[in-house]
Amino acid sequence: MKAFASIALLAAWIALGLVGHDPWKPDEAYTFGLVYHILEHGDWLVPTLAGEPFVEKPPLFYWSAALFANALGDLLPLHDAARLAAAFYVLLTLAFTYLTAKDWCQSPLAAPLVLAGCVGYLQHAHQLITDNALLAGIALGLYGLARTSGLVVGTGAGIAFLSKGLLGPGMLVLIAILLPLFREWRTSAYARSFLTALLAFLPWALIWPLLLYRQSPALFDEWFWVNNVGRFTGEAGLGGVLDHAHYAKALVWFGLPAWPLALWALWRDRLASPLVQLATVAFVVMLAVLSAASSARTLYGLPLLVPLALLAAVGLESVPAWLARPLDVLAVALAAILGLVLWLGWAAFLAGWTPGFVEAQAPGFVPQFGPIATGAALAITALWLYALRLSLPVRWLASLSLVWGLAMTLWLPWLDYAKSYRGMIADMQRARPKGECVSARNLTEPQRAMFHYFAGIEAGRRDCPLLLIHTPRAQAPALAEGWQLLWRGTRPGDSKEFFWLYERSRALAGS
Repeated sequence: MKAFASIALLAAWIALGLVGHDPWKPDEAYTFGLVYHILEHGDWLVPTLAGEPFVEKPPLFYWSAALFANALGDLLPLHDAARLAAAFYVLLTLAFTYLTAKDWCQSPLAAPLVLAGCVGYLQHAHQLITDNALLAGIALGLYGLARTSGLVVGTGAGIAFLSKGLLGPGMLVLIAILLPLFREWRTSAYARSFLTALLAFLPWALIWPLLLYRQSPALFDEWFWVNNVGRFTGEAGLGGVLDHAHYAKALVWFGLPAWPLALWALWRDRLASPLVQLATVAFVVMLAVLSAASSARTLYGLPLLVPLALLAAVGLESVPAWLARPLDVLAVALAAILGLVLWLGWAAFLAGWTPGFVEAQAPGFVPQFGPIATGAALAITALWLYALRLSLPVRWLASLSLVWGLAMTLWLPWLDYAKSYRGMIADMQRARPKGECVSARNLTEPQRAMFHYFAGIEAGRRDCPLLLIHTPRAQAPALAEGWQLLWRGTRPGDSKEFFWLYERSRALAGS
């Protein structure tokens, strides 16, 4: 019964927030733009965003999302169907994390429970982003190392490579090279697995890159050198902060509750067991590689959570009360407080009371009672109450799921109203003359994707009678004579993105 409850909780955690909202900026919006190009044009080779090549990452995740959208697009909106690819890769990540722990842990189910319960994984696991495929490849690669299976390691490295380039397989190679520092890994079978891993990796590493090079050497160069090597030299310009200690600092919250339990496992085990050796080497390698990059985003630290979860599963076998109790109280107390606030706030919102900060984030939003969302919120609340009698990782995950679940059910319409571009673009479409093409200027990648999806505007068009411009301030752009403002708009409550639609005068167009 306890195992069933844990699996039900994991299923609820995966499902909540997957559907029912538009792609949100920044990462989801531009990722869906790349998927939408495949669906619209059938071009599976070159990742393309609103009509322009965008080869920052290889296309495995975009292919997967397009397949889900094609298969389920008649049942769900395209973006929701595509987002199911994230759930697919999250399932793979949790499954291979469990299998890696299975032979060495008293309770291997604790590993995926802790991983799912990590604060930093929660939002990203429900997003349409390539990092979910990268994480699945890394989890599969670690499982292959644990089983000394070169075929599995090479396949995991291949998935990681076609998801995000050299980063994933590079880390797996370093981990594999360093593991023989421990006697348990110095075997002839382990050495032979290297060749098998290489052979399994080659199809993933060669087929798409060679096809891309054949299509366009310039695009291949941009992808391979700028967006792989450039991550460390700074040439890629991928954003983020230049702080080599970023991940070490972020893990304080990002890696809860895994890192305290992982430290306990290291203290208790002293690197005696193969699982602790594997997870420790993996964590050290990943932290060193990620910290060496020229820019850092907390999102990029997701791979660190897999070895931390494996170590935490070991630590839970003998966790002392002085460590378990604070983690327990932190999770349950915060969930109880925030859950009550979300329930009462939602009820008050329906009754007509709107706090100033709620109105400021989504001005004009009118809440409505949704029986399905309310039923789901009651179910996740009941599951949390039941989970309070179970183990620490279950209670932690249930507490996290309660807060996330209430936000993704009761409060989802409000969140989507504030975050989506749909309403603003629909308003622009009403002012746009029918049949007129639009040129775009200064749109960011997420904006390009959403204007393409909701309005059919491709950024690469030139010499159109209509011009769409984005500015970071509510100040009209300076244009040459002959342009007339047709529309201006912004998302509800947004004070950083403003859009202006101009029409060229007939006299200027004919000159």
